Amino acid sequence: MLLVVDSPPIVAANGDMINMQIRRDRSHLRFGRLARRAHPLWIGVWVIVIGAILAVLWRFDRAQDWVLTQMDGAPTVTPNAAALAEQGERAYLNGDLASAIDWYGQAVRLDPRQVGIVFEYGRMLIYQSYAGRSYEFHAGEALALAETMVTNAPEDVRSHALLCWALVEAGRTQEAISAGLRAIELAPEFAEARAYLSLAYQQAGRSDFMLEQAQRAVDLNPDSVDTRRALALALQSRGAIEAAIQQYETAIQFHPRLDALYFELAVSYKGQQNYAAAIAAYDRVLTLEPDNVKAYTRLCDVQYAVGEWTRAQEACEQAILLDPGYIDAYQQLGKIQYKRRNFEGAAESLATCAELESAQGIPLAAREVECNYIRGLALAYLGDCATAWPLFSDALLMEANVDETRAIMDGMALCAEHEDAFDMADIPTLEPVPTVPPEIIEVY
Repeated sequence: MLLVVDSPPIVAANGDMINMQIRRDRSHLRFGRLARRAHPLWIGVWVIVIGAILAVLWRFDRAQDWVLTQMDGAPTVTPNAAALAEQGERAYLNGDLASAIDWYGQAVRLDPRQVGIVFEYGRMLIYQSYAGRSYEFHAGEALALAETMVTNAPEDVRSHALLCWALVEAGRTQEAISAGLRAIELAPEFAEARAYLSLAYQQAGRSDFMLEQAQRAVDLNPDSVDTRRALALALQSRGAIEAAIQQYETAIQFHPRLDALYFELAVSYKGQQNYAAAIAAYDRVLTLEPDNVKAYTRLCDVQYAVGEWTRAQEACEQAILLDPGYIDAYQQLGKIQYKRRNFEGAAESLATCAELESAQGIPLAAREVECNYIRGLALAYLGDCATAWPLFSDALLMEANVDETRAIMDGMALCAEHEDAFDMADIPTLEPVPTVPPEIIEVY
C-alpha cells in the first residue's frame, strides 16, 4: 500500500496556494555523501566484468558437476573418526542408541586404535543390549570389541574396564572380576572401572565388595551415569530400595533420555509393590519415545500384575505392532492369553516366541522356558498332547525354577492320563512337592 503524507500548503510568489505531497515509495533521498550520477562508460565496463564473472561461475559449476560424477556423486569429504564419534555422542544424549551405535561403529572402523572412541562404542552396545532379548547380541559384540581393545591397548584402563562389563553381561563372573581388578591396578582413580567391578561382584553374590566398589566409584565421579547406576543396583540388591531410587533419579538428571535407567527404576518400584510409580516410569519413557517397544511390553507386564488384563493385552499388542520381531512381547502376550483361557491365542503367541528365538540362534538351554511349557499347557488343554509332550521335554532341558518344573510335570501327567501314547513312567522323578493346578500357576 502507498503511504502518502500531506504537507502544509506552500504559498507561491503570485500568492496562490500550492499543495505538495511526499511519496515515500519513490524517495530518492541518500544518506551520507551525495550519490554521483554514473557515467555511461563506467556502466559498460561493469556490464563486461559481471558477464565475465558469471561465465566463470557457470563453467566452474559444470566442471564441479563433472568431478562429482566421476567421484560417484560424493559431495563431501569423508569425516574423520572424531567427527563421527561426535555425531554418535549427540545421538546417545538424545536417547537414540541405534544411531549412536551406527556413528560410533563408523568411527571405530575408520580408526580402530582410538581407545576412547572404542570404549564409548562398547558402552553404547551394552546399553542397547538391555532393550530386550532381540537386542542381546549387542553384548556379544561389545565383548569381542573389548577383547580386541585389550590386545591393541593392554596398558589402557579403558580396555580392561570395558572387558569387565562385557564379561558380566556374558555371565563370565570370575573373568569379569579379574578384568576389573586389572583395570583398577592400572588406574585406581578411574571411576567407571570400579562401577563395572561392582557389577561383577554383584553377580558373584559378594555384596560387601559390590557396595564398597560402587560407593567408591560415585565418590570418584559423582556425575557419571555408570557410577550412579552401579550404586543403585548395589543398593537395590541389598534391599535398600528407597536409596536405590534416589540414585536412579540422580542418574536420570545426568541423562534424562537413557531409557535403561527408567526400566531399572521401575524394577525398584515394583520391589516396593508401588505399581503406579512403575507405570509412571514407563509412561515417562513413552513420553520421550512414543514408539519404545520395551516400554509397551513392560507396561503390559505391570498392568497384568495389577489385574488390568485388557489394558495389558492392548499394550503387548501395540508392542508387536511396532516391532513384529520383538520376542519379549510375544512371551508376555502368550502368558496373558493363557491366564485368560485363550489357549489357542496363547499357543500361537508362544509358538512365535520360540520361532523367533530359534531364528536368532539362541541355544535351547538359553531360551525362555515359558515359551515352551506354557505353550505345552495350552496345547494339553486343547487336547493336542502330541505337540505338547516334546515341548515339555525341551522345557526340562532349560533353566526352569521349582514352580516351572512343577508345572511341566503336571502338564506331562495330564497328557499321560488322557493319552495312551504317553506313559507316566516317561516322566522324570522329582522330589514330591505340593501340586498346583496349571490353570492357576502364576506365569508373569
